[in-house]
Amino acid sequence: MYELLVLSLLMRWPLHAYLIAKMANEIIGPEEQLNRGTLSTLLARLEQEGLIAPTDPASAPFPADRPSRILAITPKGRERFFALMLDTTSHPGSYSRLFHIKALHLDFLPPESQLFLVEHYLAHYQKLLYGKQAEKQAFTRNRLNQEHTADALREAALDYMRLKIEHWQLELAWGQALRERIIARLRNLDASKSDEMPTHVTGQEER
Repeated sequence: MYELLVLSLLMRWPLHAYLIAKMANEIIGPEEQLNRGTLSTLLARLEQEGLIAPTDPASAPFPADRPSRILAITPKGRERFFALMLDTTSHPGSYSRLFHIKALHLDFLPPESQLFLVEHYLAHYQKLLYGKQAEKQAFTRNRLNQEHTADALREAALDYMRLKIEHWQLELAWGQALRERIIARLRNLDASKSDEMPTHVTGQEER
């Protein structure tokens, strides 16, 4: 996750290392923070692999208030960024957090790829939602649960299930809004292409 986070920021601008940390933590925080040691290790690995490299300080768009190297993404790093963006199978335990980062940078991808990622995300959360709804229904119908589970525990369990269901419903609503915006852009692109098409191709050539 952190690799995608760093590369996606460097796709936008060359950055001082401490600004990478600041921006990264603003994205993933406050529940989670990228500490200095983890970032330093990651940046060293990315540089060793040729994915990022030091660059001219004058290329950084943000002024520095402390001495720091400026890092930029390399062509190889761009390739890696696009591969990470389109990867939907690695790190399943971090799927949601990865997608939240990807959603900030969908504009780097063609609309068709954007739509693929969002529809994959929607299918993922729809499956989770159906599963949790079925689990809640089975829990409330199970006679043994009613007889052998303390009232306080049973209510706490149901509250937690409702929380997860409501959370995933919000995730789905957000994803559906993303999907609608992408589809609207695809329609606009198709309309623009039709407008630019020669009349003899569209079959409307004047006689």
